[in-house]
Amino acid sequence: MERRIRNAALWGVTVAVMAAAGPLSAARAVPQPGPTPKPSPRGMLDAMRRDLGLTAAQVRTRLAQEAEAQRAAIAVRRALAAPPAGMWFDKGSGKLVVAVTGRDDAQRVRTLGAVPRTVRHSRAVLDALVRRLNRRIGRGVPGVTGWGVDERANGVLIRIDRTRRTARTDAFERAARDLGRRARVPVTVERSTQSPRQQGGTVVGGERWMPGTEGICSVGFSVTGPHDFQGFLTAGHCTRTPDQVAYGKDGTPMGISNQGGLRSVNGRAGDYGLVAVDQPDWLLSATVAGQGGAPVTVTGTQEGLTGMSICHSGQSSGWHCGEITRADQTVDYGNVVIDGLSYTNACSAPGDSGGSYVTQPNAPMAVGVHSGGGAATCGNFGGDTITIFQPVGEALARWNLRLKTGSP
Repeated sequence: MERRIRNAALWGVTVAVMAAAGPLSAARAVPQPGPTPKPSPRGMLDAMRRDLGLTAAQVRTRLAQEAEAQRAAIAVRRALAAPPAGMWFDKGSGKLVVAVTGRDDAQRVRTLGAVPRTVRHSRAVLDALVRRLNRRIGRGVPGVTGWGVDERANGVLIRIDRTRRTARTDAFERAARDLGRRARVPVTVERSTQSPRQQGGTVVGGERWMPGTEGICSVGFSVTGPHDFQGFLTAGHCTRTPDQVAYGKDGTPMGISNQGGLRSVNGRAGDYGLVAVDQPDWLLSATVAGQGGAPVTVTGTQEGLTGMSICHSGQSSGWHCGEITRADQTVDYGNVVIDGLSYTNACSAPGDSGGSYVTQPNAPMAVGVHSGGGAATCGNFGGDTITIFQPVGEALARWNLRLKTGSP
């Protein structure tokens, strides 16, 4: 799959107004004025009630169900010989649903406490069709903003911005549907009026940092690594220029962004970058800015499954919650194509790039860093809410990093 480059500017890396996204990271300036607020899950619960329309009792029930579904997902991946055709959390039943193609796998899934759904196509078949679409799309098709496996439909999903549609778009759609018919795989087209765009103190997840003079981004998660490395994850499109001075939310230097030019990924492999924190007045912390800025302590990492609730912290939009609507999708931002991203319906805004995505308020887990979103921001619901994050595990593995964690 080829990286697609165009001349369109990123939404979020323009000076002082737009910003890029980045993974969670937390650090605290020393000395810190005033008392430090105590971490509490209360703000996360309140945000879930507000954004998901749930009562307090419903939030607690759902979180317990999601925790059990996460445990089942880990067990399922270990038990099955091949990856399942799909996995998602079903909020109606409160169970993990696993798409399988055989009776034996269905029994294994049932034994592990999940609900099997027998489907026609394996994950290998679905992935093969996605690869064929990649070859058809090449360096891009006008109006086609994303594509990937549709786990719930056991098919493939294509996203099209109808406002950018041309004859080439129509021809591609016909070709995609023809490929689906030949493979007997359903191809669904999801139409919208928006195209996703990459959005772009103390070191605290969701708070502001500035890459040189290029713009404003958000901190993801604090990390440590080999050779006594200390720093934080953020979005790759925030860290494209090597060896820039990184400034904290108070304007003072905290370290170096993309040190040596080897700490930034912004292409088919993902959207994540690394900032080294080497100034003595900046310390790493395991917290993310929650409701009203109250810190939420990160306790580990977790896979973001479709259907699960998630909360997002960014320097522009603040703290908002929603659900993961799609996982492992390809996104065409217009200036770059990126694989392996996840969609949510939690609102976001320019400047949130690199911000933190966490789940489970009683023991918050790092899930991803903010990559991009649509035009409908938290203060303007003029269309579908499109918010996209990069799963955090890829960055941790690439650079052999350890997430900074604490006790909830």
